[in-house]
Amino acid sequence: MTRLILLRHGQSQWNLENRFTGWVDVDLTAEGEAQARRGGELIAQAGFRPAVMFTSVLKRAKRTGALALDTAGLKDVPVIEDWRLNERHYGGLTGLDKAETAAKHGEDQVKVWRRSYDVPPPPLAP
Repeated sequence: MTRLILLRHGQSQWNLENRFTGWVDVDLTAEGEAQARRGGELIAQAGFRPAVMFTSVLKRAKRTGALALDTAGLKDVPVIEDWRLNERHYGGLTGLDKAETAAKHGEDQVKVWRRSYDVPPPPLAP
């Protein structure tokens, strides 16, 4: 039977600061590293042995995957990086505080920018 394991990256510094991250290459916090290791523990406990790991090119995702595989004793699993697995690009929202942005533009509008497939966030300033 084929299984797909989905593991979100651990907490990043900008997650901690409640900022829109997108493609900014922010690393994990100590808590994020612990979360990644916990993911590896769960993979090991379940007895899963992935044939391959796919990850975005962002260090928070790559580091999460590496820590999880290492913790699970699966360092030899091949890793494929692809930019198409990156988080969505937040354009002009990148780096902004999420709560301040919601207060300025309204929670409904921010939700549309964050979750919509056809409404992009504001563009980056030139």
